[in-house]
Amino acid sequence: MAAQDPEKGEEVSEELSEPSEVTQTPAPRRADTFGELLANRPFIICALYFGTYFTGFSCVAGAVLAHLFKGGQAEEWEESHYVYLIRTFWILFATALIALIGGIALAAIAKSIWVAVLFGLLFFTVLIFGTARTAYSMINAVRHQPMPRPRTLLI
Repeated sequence: MAAQDPEKGEEVSEELSEPSEVTQTPAPRRADTFGELLANRPFIICALYFGTYFTGFSCVAGAVLAHLFKGGQAEEWEESHYVYLIRTFWILFATALIALIGGIALAAIAKSIWVAVLFGLLFFTVLIFGTARTAYSMINAVRHQPMPRPRTLLI
């Protein structure tokens, strides 16, 4: 279709262009209600892991639930959380046990309180590491996103 340019008197063509298709990745879905958040199984496991700081043992219940949920029906994004959270439990369990037993044994052998303090700092570092891993999983669980690298030893 052609039109006249009023200033120059020339014929200007108007091209109708097709709208380009823009592919967008869907925005991550969030839990909209409190009930929907409580139905988020990885979120519940993370809450049990955080509850360990107050009870001392709820992480065991979280690890058992993660193993049970992993064997059942789960969405793809949930599977990566279960792997990540199970690994988190075993990493923390092993390092906390090593820090506790090692600190007691070396303090008894060396007969120095400084060795116990050093292993106490190691134990505290393990708690911070566990908090970071659990918080990262919880954030992704609320967004219904899979864990990027569920088998990593890092955060």
